[in-house]
Amino acid sequence: MPVTLAQLIREARLRLEMTQGQLAKTVGCSLENITAIENGRNHQPSPQVCINLARALDLAVEDIYYSIAGTMERLPWDRAGDLDLKDPELELMFRQVDGLLEVEPRDRVKAFIRFTLDEERKRRRRQVPNT
Repeated sequence: MPVTLAQLIREARLRLEMTQGQLAKTVGCSLENITAIENGRNHQPSPQVCINLARALDLAVEDIYYSIAGTMERLPWDRAGDLDLKDPELELMFRQVDGLLEVEPRDRVKAFIRFTLDEERKRRRRQVPNT
């Protein structure tokens, strides 16, 4: 089932521990607009709101448009597409992590990988010039 715009925005906001009011202020729109987006009443925000949502929520603007179009299959932070799985050292590390029998160490490694990917995405977005 595709990820909707409402799901994407709500989940991204909650990941950043923001309130709807904080998001509205950061985006530069009304609280009612954010509520309508998250409740699925506003399926197509203006292009400027989409750009501002992407910046505020550390999302790629393309992901917002994919969710609007109904073509987003997974939340951005659930995709492993940023990893170069052809790297032999990385492949070895994943095999070693996979072999960890205890849940806690494996979860710590996964959390670290997610954190590292999130930080890299944030860094890349900061490099994109504002429009």
